[in-house]
Amino acid sequence: MQLITYGGGHTQSDAFVYLPEQKIAVMGDLVLSKHHPVMNNANPQEWLNILEQVELLNIETIIPGHGEVCSMKELHEVKGYIKDIVTLVEETVQSNRSIHDILIPNAYKDWYFSTYFKSNLKKVYDLTIQSTD
Repeated sequence: MQLITYGGGHTQSDAFVYLPEQKIAVMGDLVLSKHHPVMNNANPQEWLNILEQVELLNIETIIPGHGEVCSMKELHEVKGYIKDIVTLVEETVQSNRSIHDILIPNAYKDWYFSTYFKSNLKKVYDLTIQSTD
C-alpha cells in the first residue's frame, strides 16, 4: 500500500491510497463518480495536474470520494468537468457576460450535488479575475 500526495488540487493537501498489486486507488474527493465536485478550496489547474499524474499509475479500480466504485473513465469525466468549468468562465469573462447566465452543461445535468455548479463557477471566476489583476 502506498500513501501518495502530489500536492493540493481539491484541497490544499490531497492524498490518496494506492494498492499497486490490486490496481486500486482510494481517491477521496479528487475523483467523484457522477457528482459535481466541490471546488470551494480548489486550485483547478493543480487538480488537473494531479489527475494527470494519477493517470500514469496502473489503476483499474477507483474508490471515489462520492458515488459508486468506478474506473479511470470517471477520473476522465472529472478532468472534463474541471476543464469545462474553466472554459465556460473564461469565455464568459472574455465576452463581458455574467457567470449567472451559465447553465449546467448537459453532460453534468444528471450528476448529484448540482447545487455546487454555481459555486464552482464563482470559485473559478474569482481565480480568473485574480489572475488578470
